[in-house]
Amino acid sequence: MTTIIRSTVKCPYPNCGHTGDVITALHCRTAHNMERKELFGKYGQPEAVRFNMDAAKKNLEGHIPPKPLNTGYPSDTMHAKDMRTTRSKRK
Repeated sequence: MTTIIRSTVKCPYPNCGHTGDVITALHCRTAHNMERKELFGKYGQPEAVRFNMDAAKKNLEGHIPPKPLNTGYPSDTMHAKDMRTTRSKRK
């Protein structure tokens, strides 16, 4: 299994801590009451966030992905009702 971590950037505003694929104009307006160009001009460009791949892999150790749902047939068909009846008789 390959883990893909996309690039992420951090907002340059001091002590903001907001991260994302991009720093949006909405974030700049709502969180800092500035336009994006104004924020970047005053505090610089967003910084790329580096990931420690060893730590990311360790974090995923023991993680079991959820089993896919049974989408083979709708639950209101005669086949589904027959299967439920068969299973209930086995118990």
